Amino acid sequence: MPVTDPERIAIATRTRNAIGQDQLLTPRQARAFVRAIQTTWEVETIQWSQNDSQETLGEAYRLVHAGGVLQSVAGGNQVDASLAFRRAGELFEWLARSNDSLAEVVPLALFAAGSYQLGGLPAMAAGLLRQVKSKDDGILLFADFLSGDFDRVLERVAGFWHANPQATVPDASNAFFKEDVDSDLAWLTTLELIRSVGLAADSLRRGQADRLEAAMTHLRQVERFLMRLAPEDVATLAFFIRSACERYAKATIYQPLRRLAAARPGHLAYLDGFARRQYARGRGVLWQSQHQGIERLLQNSSFALCTPTGSGKTLVANLAIVKELLLIGDGLLAPLALYIVPSRALAGEVEAKLAVELGREFIVTGLYGGADWGITDAWLTADMPTVLIATVEKADALMRYLGPMLLARLKLLVVDEAHQVVVDDTVYSQESLAGHTSRAARLEAFISRLLARKPEVVRIALTAVAGGAADPVARWIEGDHAAEAVGSYYRSTRQAIGTFEVRPGAAPEILFDMLNDRALAVRGRAANVYMRLRIAPMPQAPPTVRGSLNRNTQLAVLWTALHLTDGDRRILVSVSQSPEDTIKWYAEAFALKGWDTVPAFVPPAEGREAELFQSARMVCADYCGLDSHELKLLERGIATNHGQMPQRLRRMMVALIESSICRITVATATLTEGVNLPFDLIFLPSVMRSSFDPATRTRAEHPMSTGEFRNLAGRAGRPGAAKGMEGMILVALPVTESTTAPGQRQTQRDQINARRAEYDHLLGRLIADAAGGGEHHSPLAVLMRSIWQRALQLGLATPADFMNWLEATLPQELSGEAGTASPSPTARLADSIDELDGIILSAIEELQAIDPTRLTQAQIEAALAKVWQNTFARVASAYEDWMEVAFIQRGRGLVATVYPDAAERKVLYSFGYTPCIGRRFRPAAERLLDILHYADSYGSMQDDDRLALFRQMGDVIAADRGFGFAVRDTVIGRALYARWYEVLAWWMSATGASQPPVDDLRAWQTFVADNLEFRLGVAIGAVVAQRWTEENRDPFATPALDTWKETADLPWFAFWAKELLRWGTLDPFVAFTLSQGIARSRDDATPLKQNFLDWMDDREEPVGGDEDLIDPRNFLKWSRGRRTSPTERVVARSLRASLSGTAGARGKYSVIPIRDTGGLRWIDPAGFELAVSADNPTMLGSTMYGQDFDLLTSGGPEIVRAL
Repeated sequence: MPVTDPERIAIATRTRNAIGQDQLLTPRQARAFVRAIQTTWEVETIQWSQNDSQETLGEAYRLVHAGGVLQSVAGGNQVDASLAFRRAGELFEWLARSNDSLAEVVPLALFAAGSYQLGGLPAMAAGLLRQVKSKDDGILLFADFLSGDFDRVLERVAGFWHANPQATVPDASNAFFKEDVDSDLAWLTTLELIRSVGLAADSLRRGQADRLEAAMTHLRQVERFLMRLAPEDVATLAFFIRSACERYAKATIYQPLRRLAAARPGHLAYLDGFARRQYARGRGVLWQSQHQGIERLLQNSSFALCTPTGSGKTLVANLAIVKELLLIGDGLLAPLALYIVPSRALAGEVEAKLAVELGREFIVTGLYGGADWGITDAWLTADMPTVLIATVEKADALMRYLGPMLLARLKLLVVDEAHQVVVDDTVYSQESLAGHTSRAARLEAFISRLLARKPEVVRIALTAVAGGAADPVARWIEGDHAAEAVGSYYRSTRQAIGTFEVRPGAAPEILFDMLNDRALAVRGRAANVYMRLRIAPMPQAPPTVRGSLNRNTQLAVLWTALHLTDGDRRILVSVSQSPEDTIKWYAEAFALKGWDTVPAFVPPAEGREAELFQSARMVCADYCGLDSHELKLLERGIATNHGQMPQRLRRMMVALIESSICRITVATATLTEGVNLPFDLIFLPSVMRSSFDPATRTRAEHPMSTGEFRNLAGRAGRPGAAKGMEGMILVALPVTESTTAPGQRQTQRDQINARRAEYDHLLGRLIADAAGGGEHHSPLAVLMRSIWQRALQLGLATPADFMNWLEATLPQELSGEAGTASPSPTARLADSIDELDGIILSAIEELQAIDPTRLTQAQIEAALAKVWQNTFARVASAYEDWMEVAFIQRGRGLVATVYPDAAERKVLYSFGYTPCIGRRFRPAAERLLDILHYADSYGSMQDDDRLALFRQMGDVIAADRGFGFAVRDTVIGRALYARWYEVLAWWMSATGASQPPVDDLRAWQTFVADNLEFRLGVAIGAVVAQRWTEENRDPFATPALDTWKETADLPWFAFWAKELLRWGTLDPFVAFTLSQGIARSRDDATPLKQNFLDWMDDREEPVGGDEDLIDPRNFLKWSRGRRTSPTERVVARSLRASLSGTAGARGKYSVIPIRDTGGLRWIDPAGFELAVSADNPTMLGSTMYGQDFDLLTSGGPEIVRAL
């Protein structure tokens, strides 16, 4: 009796519920998962039988059939179908990775990849198939197709036809069915499958829909044939190939781009070129999250895209740039996009990628250091679409410096890692706000002010870890209370979260608690999925080490990492507290008894990697010293990175990590703030974070936020990076005491319990966030509430009393210690009000810049109301109506009572400090300006005199507790402040400067980062920016190097001072060569200086004086002149051909080359020879199967290179 469609769906649903529930594994599936990881990690595996393999394989086949029914039969559930395919993919994958000897003709990895493609996980398919090792060219061809590597598909197709030339003639099919029918049938099926796959791959790359449809039709015919006659595994492979091809056709990037081209048909060629470049980079087939984002982009310009790390958000941002700047530009001013990123390191990465992606139609520049508008002014004066990439701090400085001009051109705002606007309503957050150190507050304030001034700007928020905050972020960015975030839980790799349990004298054990953001469970069992590592226990450390539970645990992490770095596995030890201790402990560990057996690091001996390693070693020795712990670890193949490390060295360390030269990295969270550095495994020694509290001048400890943890976890197992298929983040937890001293054991037991409780608390918050729970607070709302709560302690009885008090209160009258980071309650209240004043004053002054006439009270209130309507506070958790009233009322009082002088407000705004601190900074600014103004002989000064200038400027600000140096209340902190001249001399590489003791290196680096690079640099930048603004009367004027000196009426030293502090040199030439990548280290720049001086002497125009020697325009001219101009390689674009398999009636044919002894044979992608020609290596290039070639026959046969 035939089974009805409803019955088929019911059977498929029962199968999916029984063995394919999301995040719920059967006991055997859990064991298969662990076994696959153990096999990948090359450790001893759990017990497993052949019957287990057969049963698991049977489950996978049943899930594939269930998914097919749920997907294709009317009434089926597409979500259930996807889940069935995904679990089938997992089971096939776990068997394949475990090297099962199942008697299958087709490797199970191909079935896993096919299942993942149908389950909407293409990156999982590609990641797995990159690990397939086979000697069968056919298997490798189909693996490349299922992974979406179409260039490689065409290369293998060409290889197949080269080996079988008899099959490339027009009548090739006539040779079949004359003798061995069964053999001929199998061979003909193989040929037809390869013809279809080749045609599909080429058509997808080129966006040729008609030829792609022909390929799919042929694939369907081959599949139907194999379903009737071939073994199950062969028929299943045909099913996956056909299904994958259909998915590729639906998800090709050409479709949305051609819909975009409807707005501006003249740009169709550029958009097709953009699509083709995506295929060349392996990104031409859109992932689910990309498809959702692009659909929203086509329908509506502004939105928030919230998907996990590695899900392709950047492509959506790139298309938004193309749409808004190229397709919808009004043609009046060169349109501009502002791309906000969370760190300088990410700015550099985004700049490099965007420049390649967007092509010559755009100017792409990253502004993340140096002068407030960069060393080159090309983007300011060019008439091309421009993308500016900047941190929020740099964007805020630009707005103060060039606001009207930027706003006139601004068309698009992209906010990367937009979830960073969310804060916890904790004492730590309140103190960060009062201390003016909250980056979240700066982000909220800047975006809110910008949207108030430019409400029509298109905005896109990108976020990976917003959790339940996704929709509030969307409502904020879109300005719509009904807005919802676009996105999905699609992940490009499997992400596991768990614990790394440390037991002295025993092998460590891994327990998994979450998989892909959800709790991981085993049906019928309460215990975790676990894995015991089969590595030798760490040798017992000396009592001095074991007496510290933290130190012993961290050494166990290093011991394990060293034994897991075989192959390409990359491991990060993410340190949230005192990285200098970890770095020291790790450097000293190699001298401990028994550690001489750990796997040795072999540095690269030749090629680019050897040069990179030597350069990094040179820079590390330059900035850290020959005896430093950092250099010792580098020589062991361990990279280090933390926020206080000099920027040049941090970049070199990142390069070593990206190149897999250093397989182990010890770093703080600054390494992973949005930067795409992929790791297979991340160890986290603690889930508590410590930070410096400027009020108490001590370090304070607080729990890591779920957002920070998710951001870190997102760096584990990014697509194409992991050796296995899962990225792991493991929290190190000691299970038993490490000490044997009776007096210390109870202390360590308490520490063990505390560590477990901290992890359990984090795990609970992660699970709640993933379920959409929890509260998501705005920095501004937290600030307003903290002011209210602290004000109540002053005795204010009613809300009206609070409002009246808030309108009239001056921070410096409320507390004489305002703006000095004092811990007293009234000073913290005054500082909180000062933080609020900074936001309000900036909003008022930015309105004033547009309309320089005196603002009325009504205008001020309307402007502040508009800013408030664009705040995250308005849509976040715990919003209260009184906050908006208080915000506007404080603004009214700020103008009328607190800072009534309009000229003073303008100066305070240009400084960039909060107003209370800025008012105190004003006399210091005048003294700094005098020092800068009279430094016009800096170009010819000796080092001692140059250093004296920086000492003078440091002396101006050092003692102030608001804008001056931050002094840590420790023995070394106080000592460094007392001798900060020595730290300055060391950092600026002055002759004869003292070197820091090895164990104190990070303390010196911290002092430099906090006080010289940041605080002194900010002070100098504020003075220079205010001077330029004061002297420049036209708010729409465009700054340029040619006019900067005259407009600011300052010597070039004022232009260079911040750069010199950033790079740690007294010589502007050295700073220039480092910033431009001309020199690798400060020592490396020294011999180049003489080259520059010789160039100056050889010029036709004479040296004009001291200023000429540090004029950045001269540096730029010298650098351009020294660039060698090699003879440009002539790339042939066409060559004559002779027709061999066609009469040429169609006029144009897509062809791919086969290099033969007699020259080149040109075949169409389906495998039929069409023409022959002489060989031409310059035209084919080194990646000839990544190029597009056409055979043109209308004017005499010729081959033309289209890409």
